[in-house]
Amino acid sequence: MFETMLDQLVKVTLVNEPVKTEVVGGTLFVSTITESQARTVFHRLSSTFGLGAVQATAIGDTGEYAFDFIEPRAEELSPFATVNS
Repeated sequence: MFETMLDQLVKVTLVNEPVKTEVVGGTLFVSTITESQARTVFHRLSSTFGLGAVQATAIGDTGEYAFDFIEPRAEELSPFATVNS
């Protein structure tokens, strides 16, 4: 279900460009896209899942990008969080 939602989100974001999406171990891989398209996908995923919840990485110069979903650290969640909290 999550994989299908991500696939549709990417395809709607890229206006149905012929791209391949695959989710492996919680990481979304999208190919073959340009850096500009990867930035667009990154911004859409960030607006959907929250700022700081997504990291994007280019896989060499293959035109494939990996989008990892991460949990924000405690100090990013609250301005009152401390190292000891």
